[in-house]
Amino acid sequence: MYPNQVTFAEKTLELKYVHKTATLSLRLPDLYPVSGFPDIISANDTSKNDMRNIMKAEIEALSLVEGEESLDAIIARFQEMIDENSAAKYDSINVTSVHDEMPGSKTIVIWLHHLLAASKRKLTLTPALPGISGITKPGYPGVMIFSGPASAVNDHVNTLKQENWQAFQVRYEEEGQLWEFEHIRGIKEVETMGEVVKSIDISGVGRREEFLKAMGI
Repeated sequence: MYPNQVTFAEKTLELKYVHKTATLSLRLPDLYPVSGFPDIISANDTSKNDMRNIMKAEIEALSLVEGEESLDAIIARFQEMIDENSAAKYDSINVTSVHDEMPGSKTIVIWLHHLLAASKRKLTLTPALPGISGITKPGYPGVMIFSGPASAVNDHVNTLKQENWQAFQVRYEEEGQLWEFEHIRGIKEVETMGEVVKSIDISGVGRREEFLKAMGI
């Protein structure tokens, strides 16, 4: 099916697929393909980021039929995702990081006393205008980072300010700065401050230090 990319352990029914440096490990049901679907053991992209939840959602979207061969479709989708992600990173390196200082761009870091309400969390992730990337962290404290076209960032932040917040503090605001994030595009919610730090400054230009200073850490 994929010569030199797949290994299979008959004793454990575990299949491992390697594409570039990304890996997908699956466990097959005892009666596969007659019944059941492959279970994801692990899924990592070329940067070793955990993709298990993403792959589970992608497999559900494939609408597989029990009793029919599904491995080929699962592996093909994983390969497509890795190739798409690699292309996105290439574009980002050639467009974004080379022009770290970009006129018309803006980055804002916001500290919140807390970010808990589902409606607010959804609002932070869905700006009205396109082009914004960033990170949000719910809980205590709440954190929001938005970077992109200045007009879009300002519009999104102004919309959020209209909500009822116990504390909403802009800790960092810089015109002409475009920050990079591990997930490349869009606004992503993460669970911990450590994940926020890990997700920024993939180009290694000191953004993590700027963020930690803004947070008072």
